[in-house]
Amino acid sequence: MILIVLDAVRTDHVSVFNNEVETTPNLVDLAADGTTYQNAISAAPWTAPSHASLFTGKLPSEHRVFARQPELKKIHPTLADVLVDHGYTTLGFSNSYHTSSRRGFDRGFEYYHDILELPNIWGKMVEPSRSYLRFFWKYFSRDYDISYFQLDKLKSKIKATDEPFFAFINLNSAHSPYNPPREFRDRFEHAFDSWDKVDLETARSLSDRDGYKYVMGDLEAGPLEWDLVKHWYDAEIAYMDALLGDFFNRLQQIDIYDNSMIVVTSDHGEHFGEYGLAYHQFSLFDELLHVPLVVKWPETRDKARSDELVSLIDIAPTMLGAANIDVPTKMQGRDLQSDPEPDQVFAEYDRPYPPLQDRMREQFGTAFDPFDRGLQAVRTKEYKFIQPSQGEPQLYEISDEGEQPINNEKLQDQFQEVLSEKLEELPGGEYEE
Repeated sequence: MILIVLDAVRTDHVSVFNNEVETTPNLVDLAADGTTYQNAISAAPWTAPSHASLFTGKLPSEHRVFARQPELKKIHPTLADVLVDHGYTTLGFSNSYHTSSRRGFDRGFEYYHDILELPNIWGKMVEPSRSYLRFFWKYFSRDYDISYFQLDKLKSKIKATDEPFFAFINLNSAHSPYNPPREFRDRFEHAFDSWDKVDLETARSLSDRDGYKYVMGDLEAGPLEWDLVKHWYDAEIAYMDALLGDFFNRLQQIDIYDNSMIVVTSDHGEHFGEYGLAYHQFSLFDELLHVPLVVKWPETRDKARSDELVSLIDIAPTMLGAANIDVPTKMQGRDLQSDPEPDQVFAEYDRPYPPLQDRMREQFGTAFDPFDRGLQAVRTKEYKFIQPSQGEPQLYEISDEGEQPINNEKLQDQFQEVLSEKLEELPGGEYEE
């Protein structure tokens, strides 16, 4: 069983869901062997709480992994906990502080490759391994990154592991800043045809994490600048897809592809100027919550597409169900193969991460106040209702054109009641380091 998270990848930039973009031919091939879920919704718009929901099958206000409470507590059983107790070899790969061993995300994994735990020489991580030597050469000659390194290590670990096994890996390449390997950058920049009109320096600033200046009105950017940024972003996605193609081929070579369950999803999406926003903070719009989800089931290659409403809290129960293991009663998600579709799913955001809060306060002062708030949302196929911790709630109608605000007091009251019944309160107090 393999869980692959393509960090920060929006659904509409993935070929399986949008045939107008040519970013993920290998994921298209995987989808031909499994089920594509067209309405998968993340439980949170950023890495830590979203991964906690993936691992625990719980909503953020239940597992309590938030900006000011970033640790995954031991009281919440994880997918890896359950699988290792049932004899599975468990392998995990983390490249982020937010999913690090220090934050408790290694629990249940017999082997957890945490980049932050590797020796550091002159500011560069090092590791005495064949994968590192291959990565070292590629990194300096072809601009390949940590995704290549860790996926190569995963291949080696799987080859040396007796079944059954569970492997988790996060591929972080499409997370800002967008700096794809040259061969992929060249391909997607070649498709950009407005070089004589675009402000290249502004586009680079948006790519290199100056987008918060755009959010606060201190950086002007138009459609052309965002379009170029999206070309770089697409190049990153195409790079990861190429790595996945090599990985899937390797699984077939060692004859474990057919009997493996492979889940490919994302933890959240990304803003590219929509609603005046950048990156993946400050909102619960579908640009952040609507994520790709492809599942190749074990022992079958049947292609299917599903428009069921799915939450990422459903992943852990579904993988346990596929392994014929009882799902812990504390998990809130459902088994996609056996449980009925819900009427709605939920998402939560507990204010910006404290270091970001501090930086925004220092740069922008009280102008940051409207963005320093928590959000909770209930989403159906037709509507989304967002309740902020301060400010007015808003009801939206969902269509192909996005989320359009509407006025329907009766429906809004119904959604407000659902939120009160289903979700715990967002945490208060100060950040706990």
